[in-house]
Amino acid sequence: MMGKVKRKTVMAREDLANRLIEIAKRQGYTLYDFVNMIFELVLEADSEGLNLGSLIEESRLIKTARKSGFTLGFERLWYEMAEIAYKLGPEETSERWFEAGTWLAKKHISEEKPLEEFISILKVSAWGTPEFKFESKEDDIVRIRILNPRFPESYTKLYARLLEAALETYGYTKMDKTISRGKIWIEASRKA
Repeated sequence: MMGKVKRKTVMAREDLANRLIEIAKRQGYTLYDFVNMIFELVLEADSEGLNLGSLIEESRLIKTARKSGFTLGFERLWYEMAEIAYKLGPEETSERWFEAGTWLAKKHISEEKPLEEFISILKVSAWGTPEFKFESKEDDIVRIRILNPRFPESYTKLYARLLEAALETYGYTKMDKTISRGKIWIEASRKA
């Protein structure tokens, strides 16, 4: 026979507790079962070294990226396809990536901080990229640094074109850049 389960009282703000009660009912749980499920999820995330808040933010960004037209694919195949397209028509392929960057940037132009949202979506979709840094100073100067040794030269150039298009869309007209295989460094300014 199983021993008696001990319970512990947990205090919460009334407004939050009432919202949890509504959610539990809507999902077919008792409040007791629902709260225990939440605790188990938090503990599981913690045991994996994850933060629940960052998981939710990443999930939101993935959902936004999916709505923006991103898709999952095999990394190596993606790079090889970009390489083939670039070899067959470098100018045309580069222009397509520029158009995609402009389109994606315009899709997020109504956000409170559109460039930051754009970069966040790129970061979450750039799995395995060892370094993807974005800095903004006084909203007039931005720096983007991406390092990924797996990027072939063609893909690096194309990805940089996507970034340049977004920066231009957001009003950054002066750009200093260094682009080489697996390395993208761009500093852009709104000042002429």
